[in-house]
Amino acid sequence: MTQQPKIKWDQGSAYDLFISLRIIHRPEEYGLRPSWAAGVRSRLPIHLRDLLERSQTFMGVPLHFIYHLPEPKNAATVITELEKLSPEERLPALVFNSRSDERTVQFREFLISLDGKRRLTAGVEDRIQAYYQDSSQLTRGFMRALFESWTNQKEFGEVYLEALKAYVDNFFEEEEPRILPSQNFAVEKYQSRAQTTDLLSLLEDVSKGVRMAWLEDLATVVLAPSFWATPFVFFTRLDNHSGIIVFGARPTSSTLVPGELVPEELLNGLKALANPTRLRILHVLQESPRSTSELAKALRLRLPTMTHHLHNLRLAGLINVTISPNAERQYAIRKDGIDTTTQKLRTFLPGG
Repeated sequence: MTQQPKIKWDQGSAYDLFISLRIIHRPEEYGLRPSWAAGVRSRLPIHLRDLLERSQTFMGVPLHFIYHLPEPKNAATVITELEKLSPEERLPALVFNSRSDERTVQFREFLISLDGKRRLTAGVEDRIQAYYQDSSQLTRGFMRALFESWTNQKEFGEVYLEALKAYVDNFFEEEEPRILPSQNFAVEKYQSRAQTTDLLSLLEDVSKGVRMAWLEDLATVVLAPSFWATPFVFFTRLDNHSGIIVFGARPTSSTLVPGELVPEELLNGLKALANPTRLRILHVLQESPRSTSELAKALRLRLPTMTHHLHNLRLAGLINVTISPNAERQYAIRKDGIDTTTQKLRTFLPGG
């Protein structure tokens, strides 16, 4: 029997700083009202807004960078640590940080070598495609944004730091006070639950339906709560022996949009169930778990279309997903998620 990984806990609003940036720029993917997200983005000067939008095209959440920050891991610390770096060092630090596997080191050096280049050639595109194996990510916009950022690393580093400061000053600074109490509560709650629950079951609970089989190969798993991540998880390997998972820690009584009347979980659940294709997917999943390709074949849908519907069902907490060591995903119906949506509707409309 494989030994269960050791759990370590981490915490800080820096995780929410970068996750909120991602969600603000991709609101439809995360169930956030687009008009409200656009209002937040509009608080920034246009040239800084454009740089952040371009960066979010190709930059993920820099979990390596955040994990290695000194305490306290908050927005002020992020700014301070980036200021210590030269402008040219900021992009590599955020994208790669301390990852040292041979494949990543070679790609990092390749991107650094692009500084000063003027043309996105077929050879450059081939190198990018070879590293980013997820073909759904490799859009023309992704390629162009990545290339333009790495070909002028000094300018990117200067403007990105300015943009991040503006984002903190104009929005995130007011978010931090409501983030930390939720993080504290989540850590206490799941530290207690970890005493009596195996890791995979614990993660399935905190992630609302994600089962990560690849964790069995690790010696240590770092868990960190995030107010903004709910109901998703963000994860990566830190090295060959450890990984980090940032899980959603927003209370059901709170919403991303302050003062929002309709709970996000209820709205996302009802939207998912109101779509006939998604109802057909749930009906098929009652029989047995299926992969994306199996579902697409069964329902005669294109893979991108199926991926879109599965994402919405995950957002609503209506399906479970098991991620294997080779990153394959297997989906199953989450019946307690359907019950939760029904109960939330009854709570919201008690006289109905």
